[in-house]
Amino acid sequence: MINDIKEAGEEVGITTLITNSKEKIETQLNRITGAEDLPIMLVSWDLDTSLVFDVHGFLENPKTKVVCLLMDKAEDTTKDEMEQTAIKMGGLFQSFCQELYNRLVSVQKKGPQDILTGISYKLVPKHGAGQHSGVMGRFTMASEVINCKAE
Repeated sequence: MINDIKEAGEEVGITTLITNSKEKIETQLNRITGAEDLPIMLVSWDLDTSLVFDVHGFLENPKTKVVCLLMDKAEDTTKDEMEQTAIKMGGLFQSFCQELYNRLVSVQKKGPQDILTGISYKLVPKHGAGQHSGVMGRFTMASEVINCKAE
């Protein structure tokens, strides 16, 4: 699941990092100063996954709720420039979702309508001390059922 998110991000030009839950997200974002890392998507480590059995007693695809912050740095700190950068990140988030969907479609037990649900994003033209611009995104993804046996 985490690899699917990272690989989909990489495919559309996003550096993806899974954040820890001990530090504020602003602190973690401000540590990343290299322009070569931008745009960057911070994904909260607090991933909530639910498991459900079907009527035959088999696990359905696990569903994971994901919250992320996709950010870039505007050319300058004018309101218009920061808003345009946030809008651009909204489009990039949509491209990321399409790429993630394409990666997940082959491992689904049910139809493709359950792969990504609850997709939404909010424009965040100015975030943190570094004044990054982007979007706060949310989605629920259905990942592959992993069958493991304890040894």
